[in-house]
Amino acid sequence: MPAVKNEVVGTETKRVARKPTEVLLHGRSGDTRMLIIRYTQEGFDLSDVRDMISISGLYMEHDLVQRITGKSLRTVQRLAKETQPVRLNQQQSTVAFQYAQVLEHAINVFGDQPLAEDWLKKPCKYLEGHIPLELIDNSLGFQVVEDYLTRIEHGVYQ
Repeated sequence: MPAVKNEVVGTETKRVARKPTEVLLHGRSGDTRMLIIRYTQEGFDLSDVRDMISISGLYMEHDLVQRITGKSLRTVQRLAKETQPVRLNQQQSTVAFQYAQVLEHAINVFGDQPLAEDWLKKPCKYLEGHIPLELIDNSLGFQVVEDYLTRIEHGVYQ
């Protein structure tokens, strides 16, 4: 279910899966934390956030757009129909980036998206029985989930 983009190599067009953070950054460069901070201050387009969410069946099932925006699904659908692009505020954009980054990190750690999504939706003993997905919208919860993924990545986990 990853978003794909067409990439031309020579005379051949290949379909390449896009990472969740690439979808949010919408082609802008952003490897440094300061650039990402600037992009979140500007606010991501609602359409880019919805595209990022559409990459993940898990994120779609859990109505992540509501968790990110704090608005009802109907309100988000109405906003999406606006003729002018709708930008999220800084806090909403930061939360959207946190969800994108955790999904990307989990895919890297577990090797594929289905395994990553499976881990994100189950209670975790290391997280005191909390479900990782439910911690990401809080900055401290996001950091705890990221730290634990890094521990798993390096083979240092309980």
